[in-house]
Parts: sequence; C-alpha cells; structure tokens
Amino acid sequence: MFKRSLFIAAAFGLFVVADAGCKKQEESTTPDEVAEATPKKKGVSEDNEDSMVAAGPSSSEGEGESAPATTDMDAAVAKEDPKVKKPEVKEVCKTKTVGKGKAKKKETTCEMVDSNPKLSASIGVNGLIKGFEWGMSPEQVLAKLGESINKYFDDQLKETKNPMDQDRIRKERNDQINELKKGHVKFGSSTKHKWGVSLIQYEFADDNNEEMIWVKEGSKLRKFYFFKDGQLWKIVYAFNKEKWADKDYAGVVDGSFKKWFGVNPAAKTKQDPKTAAVLLRYNEWTGEKNEKVRSFDMTEVHGVIVVAVVDGVQETSIGERLPNIKGDDKFTDTVGDVLGTSDVAYDEKGNIIEGKNSTK
Repeated sequence: MFKRSLFIAAAFGLFVVADAGCKKQEESTTPDEVAEATPKKKGVSEDNEDSMVAAGPSSSEGEGESAPATTDMDAAVAKEDPKVKKPEVKEVCKTKTVGKGKAKKKETTCEMVDSNPKLSASIGVNGLIKGFEWGMSPEQVLAKLGESINKYFDDQLKETKNPMDQDRIRKERNDQINELKKGHVKFGSSTKHKWGVSLIQYEFADDNNEEMIWVKEGSKLRKFYFFKDGQLWKIVYAFNKEKWADKDYAGVVDGSFKKWFGVNPAAKTKQDPKTAAVLLRYNEWTGEKNEKVRSFDMTEVHGVIVVAVVDGVQETSIGERLPNIKGDDKFTDTVGDVLGTSDVAYDEKGNIIEGKNSTK
C-alpha cells in the first residue's frame, strides 16, 4: 500500500491545558510528536502537512509495509502562518467557596478558553480537507488521490536513469493506482460486502445510494471517504493507538486534538434510547459553517483512536452516524477488522475469509 501524507490547516498556535492547581504552563512551539523529515516539493501533494492525498510509498519502515505519514497535524500546527489570524487563547481562573462552617474554604480552578472556538475548529477542518471539498464525487476524490500517486512516481522517474529501475517504478505506480480503485466500495446488500462487521459499520447504510473510498497510510492510519448520492460528506481517520504509544485517549485529546481543533470541545454522549445507559462518550468541535469534528476512543474495541470530520449541512438530512462502542460487536481485532481489502474480509470469529466488494 502506498504512503499518504497528512496535512493540516495553516497552523494556529499551540494550546496548553492548565492543570487544576492553576499553574500556568509555558506555550510551546514544538509539537508533542516530532515529525520526520518533510519533503519540500510542491504539487497536488505539496508539502506533506499541506495535503491529504498520497505521497507515495516509503521503504523506511518494515518489509513490504509503507511507513506512516512523515508528517501529521502536530507538525503542521508548530508552523506559524502570518496570513491567518488565530483566535486568542488565554487562561481563565475562577474562585468559589466550598464547604460549610470550619470546613469552609475557597478553591480556584483554571482552564484555557478560546475566544472564537468555531473559528479554531474551522481552521482545523479546512486543513484536514485541503484539496478536497464537500460535495465532491467519488470520481473526483479518486482523481485527486491518483494525481498525487502519479506525481510521486513521476518525480522518482525524473531522478532515475537506469531502465530497469524505471520499469520497476512504473510497475509500482500501476499497482498503487489499481489498489486505489479497489478501495472504492458501493454499499448495497446485493454486493455482499463485509464492512458490516468492521470499525465503520455504523457509518453507512446499505441500499441507500452510499459509497466509500478507503486508503491506507502506513501502519498507523486509515482514511475513509464517505459519499451520499454521489457527494462527499464525511471523512473518518482511524489512527492505530501505537501512534501515541505513550498516551491514553485523554492524553491524546489534550496533547493533540485540542491543538488541532481548539481547546474547548463539547463533551457529548450517546445513550441507549430504551434504558438511557451511556453507550458512548466523545468530544465534538463545531466550525463556522456547522462542520463537525468528533473524536472517539475505540482503543478497547478496535485498537484505534478515531477522528471524524463531517459536513454538518449534509448531516442534517442524512442523520448523525456514531459508533456504538458498547454495542453488540460480534468480534474485535486491533486494526485488521477495520479494513480487510476489496477481496479480503473477516468472519465472526475474526478469521480471514474471501469476500467480494463492489468496486470501481
């Protein structure tokens, strides 16, 4: 599979969450996760942090496995863009009296507050979908991804003089273009696809004119582009938890997501309609055009942390699609059950079986 670069919006200042003791921390211009070397070539896949489309494979990690994206959102956030006026983020402290009688005392709590949380969210969303627009057709998204693959290999061909190496590069390019096409899935019960027992099982509906394109970016990231009536309306990013091996989900939210989308997400829950039991807790950021960013802790069920970016306008008619963390998932696997390929799926025991997806 080919490596794809991940970008973010023009960077918007790093946010630091204050601790309960109201101790101020110094703002850092260095991200928690330091990115690897970033290519500086321009084009459809210009600068990794500026593009969501593929940047070609890498042999820097593992045999036959593309390495993770060389840059990600954390790296991009560390760069200042003078053209973008970022919302002010400051620490706000409040003092209140607690207890009674002799136990009565004052407590001070502090938190970081964004002066314009919708703008911060929009900056993050715009960066994530740069190069793509809501409403794009599957063909347009495939073309964007294909352009990046071709550019990557064209650059390699320009630097290669050996005819045998040139043939190898052309073959790799053709293989990746073919793999990209296999990632185009139409959701219909007649296609007998196997995505109904995967991480994204609640993200689509069969026989509802819905489609998906999914791509793999090394061993740590999967991207899913969802379409309704031929229009792009949601992109889901499934990060292997090993991307943040030293952090739990709360640490990832504080150390990364609040830098990407803003320090004040709304804490949301999904409840069982019959018992009111909480099935899911997640964070949600809302942008200026009602675009939504949601983050989900799915490490226990699927071994991934998920970020979903949604066109809020289309979602109004389609309906909210959320995971069911504590639902009746019949089997789990770390990352394998997220994907399969167009020709590989898993049975209820988690064993690989042959399947057939509708592809284009």
